[in-house]
Amino acid sequence: MAQPRKTNRLRILHGQPPRAAPIVGGPLDLPDPPDWLPEAARDEWIRVTEACATYPTWLQHGDVAILTAYCATWATWLEAAQDVARRGALVPGRSAADAAGTDDEGGPRLVKNPAVQIARDAAVQLRALCRELGFSPDARRRVDVGDLQTDDDADRLLT
Repeated sequence: MAQPRKTNRLRILHGQPPRAAPIVGGPLDLPDPPDWLPEAARDEWIRVTEACATYPTWLQHGDVAILTAYCATWATWLEAAQDVARRGALVPGRSAADAAGTDDEGGPRLVKNPAVQIARDAAVQLRALCRELGFSPDARRRVDVGDLQTDDDADRLLT
């Protein structure tokens, strides 16, 4: 198994140049979530932006579009996952052939819940978007998001 990448801080400490340039810029006042986003997506927008607010250079103005895509995809995944949890992975078929065919107990033929595929596709998209935005542990290690903003003087002296 390959060794994990060194962070830019470790590379500098060992006298090596950083792999990627650190993100520069000031704190970002992100706009409110778009009105057309579903409620779950707006809630995720607020959760993410509040979490990233402690790192003032994490999200930039150019990230608004991908953050919107992430939140919309999150809402799609959540709705599909809730449907699978409520109705199950198999649902009664709606076609005439499914109604005519019966299972072993005489009920309608069961087919795969379409929400299973929707949830799977959304999960793949979420993973890619999380990687792009630096939301996964591996992605955070690859990007220098700057120092944690803190109001504690002792923390500032120790870092």
